[in-house]
Amino acid sequence: MEAKTPSDQEVIDAPSWRISEARLKKLAPSVNKMNESTKLGIPDDARAAQSRYKKDGTRTFRIYGRGEHNYGVSLNADMAILFNIMYARLLKVGVPQTTEDKNRLASTRALQIIWDYYVAAAAAAGVARQEVGAQLEAEFGVPWRYMPTPPGPERTWPEAEAVKAAYKTKSLKMTRTMRQQIAEARALIPVDGNGDVVWDEAKNDQYAMLVVRIDKGDGLREFGEV
Repeated sequence: MEAKTPSDQEVIDAPSWRISEARLKKLAPSVNKMNESTKLGIPDDARAAQSRYKKDGTRTFRIYGRGEHNYGVSLNADMAILFNIMYARLLKVGVPQTTEDKNRLASTRALQIIWDYYVAAAAAAGVARQEVGAQLEAEFGVPWRYMPTPPGPERTWPEAEAVKAAYKTKSLKMTRTMRQQIAEARALIPVDGNGDVVWDEAKNDQYAMLVVRIDKGDGLREFGEV
C-alpha cells in the first residue's frame, strides 16, 4: 500500500513538531530582552531627566545611546557657559504644540546651539543623527528635521568659517593672558618652540569636547572616555 503523503497542516500538527511555549523561551531569548540592549531608553520626562543630570553631575549634558551606556559630555568653559544659558532659556519657553510654534522654536539661536552640540557629541559617541534627533524632540518638542540650519560642525560657508576663526582668535588671546598672569597656568598651557601658545584643533576648537561613557541610570557613574 502506497504511503500517504501528509499535508502541510498534518505536519504542523504532528506531536513531534510541536514545541511548547516554555521550551521556545529557553531556546530563544525574548524579543523584549533582545531589544533591551539596543533601545535608546529616552525617559518620558526627558527634559526633567536632562535637567537633573546637569544639576547633579559634573558634565554639561547627556546623550542617550544604544547598548549598555549613555554618554556624558563636557564642553570647554566658554562653550559650556553659552550652552547652559541657551538651555535655561529654552526651559522657560516650554514645549511647542503646533507646527507653527515648532518651526518658530527651531529657528531660534538657542535651540540651534543646543542642536549643534548634540550633533557634535553624538558623532563623537557613535550615536546616529536620527537618534540624537529623537532626544532633541523628546526634550524640546521639535523634530530634528525642522532645524533649518546644518549643525555647527558641518557648516562650511564663509560666515561660518569667520565665526570659527573669531573664536580661535579670542580663545588664543585669553589663553596667552592666562599664561602670562597666572603662574600655575604656565605648567598647563603648552607652547611651541617660539614660546607661543599651541592651538590644538581637537582640544581647543569651538566644538571640541570630552565625551565619557556613563551608566544608564542617573548617569553619575562613569566608565572612561570614548
